[in-house]
Amino acid sequence: MKYKITLSGRGSESYIHQLSDSQFESLKELNLENSDSDQLAQILDKNDIFETDDIFLGPYNDAEHYIIEVFDESENLVWSSGEDHWFGDCEFECKFDNDKVLIAEDYSKGQYFSYTIECDEFDPEKLKPVVIEVGERFEVIVDLKYDSKDLSDTKDWLDYWSKGMYYYLNDKEVF
Repeated sequence: MKYKITLSGRGSESYIHQLSDSQFESLKELNLENSDSDQLAQILDKNDIFETDDIFLGPYNDAEHYIIEVFDESENLVWSSGEDHWFGDCEFECKFDNDKVLIAEDYSKGQYFSYTIECDEFDPEKLKPVVIEVGERFEVIVDLKYDSKDLSDTKDWLDYWSKGMYYYLNDKEVF
């Protein structure tokens, strides 16, 4: 039987910029509360702050912030994670925790991804998140595995929207 897994909630689309010493110093001296993204892009020597290869998207890794729903072929809800669901195991990786970086976090909400799996019967215990901790700031679920199998080849991007931008410089929030 085929199952569709959707991953929704509140989370982040994060754009990470590695900084030179001079960029780091310029950003430390800048009053970022009164800066706009064009000023930041100019310091980064980019067209805009979204221009980077280091982007992480997904809901926060906290049961209060993510919702996982599983549907069968007839689109009947088979399983839902609920607010008290915690994964027993996850694939975890820290990124940019010791680097000079600017994190541009676009706080977001909505449905992030869906996956399709084939199995006889869905077992939520076989579901495992791939979690990235961004600059020791927050953790996002960027992918899912089922029964130790990578599901990225069945991943479909869904609809989410921005709720506001926040900027972090290394370990200090600079808004």
